[in-house]
Amino acid sequence: MKRLVFLVSLMVLLTASLTGCGEKEQKAVEEKLVPVETIKIKATDLTQIMNSTGEVIAGVDVAVVPKAAGKVASVAVKMGDRVNPGQVLLSLDAADVLEQAEAALEQAEARLVISQRSLIDAEIAYERNKTLYDAQAIPKAQFEQVESALINAQANVRLAEAQVKQSRSTVTSTRDNNTLTSPVSGIVAAVTIEPGEMVSSQAAPITIVQIDTVKVKVNVSENIIDSIKTGSDTPVTINALKKDFVGKVISIAPKADSATRAFAVEISIANPTGEIKPGMVARLNLTTGTSSAVLALPIDAVLERDGQHSVFIVEDGKAKEVSVKVGATSGELMEIRAGLKEGQTVIVTGNRLVGEGQKVKVVKELGGAAK
Repeated sequence: MKRLVFLVSLMVLLTASLTGCGEKEQKAVEEKLVPVETIKIKATDLTQIMNSTGEVIAGVDVAVVPKAAGKVASVAVKMGDRVNPGQVLLSLDAADVLEQAEAALEQAEARLVISQRSLIDAEIAYERNKTLYDAQAIPKAQFEQVESALINAQANVRLAEAQVKQSRSTVTSTRDNNTLTSPVSGIVAAVTIEPGEMVSSQAAPITIVQIDTVKVKVNVSENIIDSIKTGSDTPVTINALKKDFVGKVISIAPKADSATRAFAVEISIANPTGEIKPGMVARLNLTTGTSSAVLALPIDAVLERDGQHSVFIVEDGKAKEVSVKVGATSGELMEIRAGLKEGQTVIVTGNRLVGEGQKVKVVKELGGAAK
C-alpha cells in the first residue's frame, strides 16, 4: 500500500514537472520573436543624387600687385580688415627710385639736345653739298654720304624724343604710384610684406577676398555632366558649422580636364553673415536626374556584405533573406533594380537582429498603423 502511494505521488510530481517545462519552452519560443518595423516596397519616382565634397573658396579673390617696384615705407592694413575701393593698403619709400628716374630723365634730355644739334649740322651739310652736287662740283657718292648722315640724324632725334617721353612717364608714375590701393571692397586675407622690404610687380604683397558669396568647385564625370544644369539649386552641408545651406550651380566647364577627364562645376552659396570661411569642407548633393517608376527602399533596409547587397522580407511570419541589386541613392532612399517585386514586405528596423527563417513580430508598418 505504501509502495502504491509512493508511485502515485511520483507520477504527480513528474506530470507537474513536465507541464512546467512545456510552459518554459513555449515562453522561450515566444521570447525569440524579434520585433521589427516593415515597409511594403512600391514603385516611385526617384531623384538621382550625386554626393561629393569640395573646398570652399572666396567669391572674389584679388591679388593686389604694385605698378612699380620699391621699398615699403608703411603697411596700412592687417589681415581681417575690411577695405573699400581706393583705400591705401601700403606706401612705398619712392625716394631712391624717384631719384634714379629723374637722373634717367636728365640723361635722356641731354641726349635729345645733342641729337638735335647733330641734326642742325647735318642739315647745313646737306644744303651745302646739294648745291655743289647740283653744280656737278662733287661726285654723287659724296652727296649720298651727306644725305645718309642727314637721315640718321633725323632718326636719332626721334629716338631721343621717345626716350625723353618714356623717362618723363617713369618719373610721373614713380611720383603717383608710391601708394598701393585696393581695387575692390572686401576683407584683407593675406599681408606678406613688412616695412623696409622690397616689392615689385612680380608678387602680390596683399590679397583681398569677398565672402558675401562663396563658391565650391567639384569635379564631375562625363556620364552625368549633361544632367547638371546651370541655375539649379543644390543642398550643401558645411561640416565645420554643422549647418545645411542651399547653393546654386553657376558654371559648368565646357571641356574636361586633360589630366582627370572630369568637368569642373562651380556652386555659389550666399554667405551674408560671413560664417562660411574659405578653406572649409563642403558636402554637396548634386541632382543628376530622375528615374521614373522604380522600386525603392529606405537605405537602412539594405544590408551590405563584401560588396553584395541583401534585404530581409517577411513571409509567413518569418524572416527570409533575399539578394538584391541596387542602383542610385537619393536622400534616404535606394533604388532596387533586381531581387524584389512590388508589394513585398521588407524589414527596415530590426533587420540586423534576425536570421534566416527566424520568426518575427511586426510592431509597425511604415506608412501604416502599429500592430
